[in-house]
Amino acid sequence: MKHQGQEGLLENRKFQVVATWVWNLMGALVVSVVVAAILPSNIALDRAALRAQPRWAIIPILSEIVLVGLLPVIFTVLSKEPAAQYGLTRKRLVSSLALSAVVVVAYFAFLSIRAGHLTTSVTFPGLAHATPGNILLALLALLAYGPLEVFFVLWLIHNTDQIFKTQAPVWSLGLLLTIVIYGVLHAFSQGANSIVIAAQFLALGLIYKTTRNAVGPMLAFMVMNEYAWFLAKVLLP
Repeated sequence: MKHQGQEGLLENRKFQVVATWVWNLMGALVVSVVVAAILPSNIALDRAALRAQPRWAIIPILSEIVLVGLLPVIFTVLSKEPAAQYGLTRKRLVSSLALSAVVVVAYFAFLSIRAGHLTTSVTFPGLAHATPGNILLALLALLAYGPLEVFFVLWLIHNTDQIFKTQAPVWSLGLLLTIVIYGVLHAFSQGANSIVIAAQFLALGLIYKTTRNAVGPMLAFMVMNEYAWFLAKVLLP
């Protein structure tokens, strides 16, 4: 038997947004505790450990899928919302891709200036000794740390705007609140680099708000997210 009260709660935007933020924050803490309990006491799940034990890459990949993408996708399905509402559409696709390409070029220019030489975040994985399982995990890494993470942020922007009834065509309270909170949360794990992450998502959020198309931002962040390519390279050396 269906319980109307429970359905109403699950479909309530305020509950969805708050639950998504809490799940993202508390879930990360739970994963950290579980990983610390599973791995040897003298090993941290850092890049050196992942290079030494590529099979451990499944931990950050699944964690990203569950903690970042899971609830927004579930809530979207439960609410029976069309994918186009979150920019998954062909409308204004060219504009979305073109503007997102500008963000990618600007980001790589920033990296090159900071490094003192031409550089990008992309490191192409190899396929010479690839197994089907590792290929699948590498693709999941690129999707989880690219399109899914962007969907998470854009979903929060849209639904926060709905809560506060701030449907401004470009700048909005939902956009600003989401970016600020996301940047602050990343500051705990990434320090000053959280400013760069916030700037990336602010630019991509503005593109989504302007074009109402999320395809460009999703692909752009997948290209820019160096950690996604690191995981792919670990799995497909």
